Amino acid sequence: MSVPQSLLSTLVSATEEVFDTMLALPLQARPPVTGPLETPANVVATVAFAGHRRGLVVVYSSLTAARQITSSMLGIPVHEVNGEVPDAMGEIANMVAGTFRNRLAAVEPSSDISVPTVTIGTDFSTLYSSAVFRSRCPFDMQGEPLSVELILTGDQVGGLK
Repeated sequence: MSVPQSLLSTLVSATEEVFDTMLALPLQARPPVTGPLETPANVVATVAFAGHRRGLVVVYSSLTAARQITSSMLGIPVHEVNGEVPDAMGEIANMVAGTFRNRLAAVEPSSDISVPTVTIGTDFSTLYSSAVFRSRCPFDMQGEPLSVELILTGDQVGGLK
């Protein structure tokens, strides 16, 4: 079983809304990816959600893209971005997950979201239990790759619509 297309569409539109309205950084969506999720990313921002559904919303980006996002969020030139990347990327993941959750709450029981976790580095991978359903939604952001992944866990996965 895979992640339902309706959830992926909701995640894509939530991501596009956050980047357009909060950052003025339009995204170009690419087709969702399932299967092995190898992604070249230096920055990974994760927000968990629990309630009617359980899982994670994960934002992957290069450090260059994360600096562009931070620059747009704070209204400072990219070359002045210093230690603000973790907070900015955590807030972006929080806004995407929150928008996604609010859209789902209009049609199903709501879920709560966690505080974001941000990992920055050059030699790491993110691994999850094999008992999850996951799909990654890639985007192009001004020539830089960015992706948002939806990972669903728990017993409710089998009851997805």
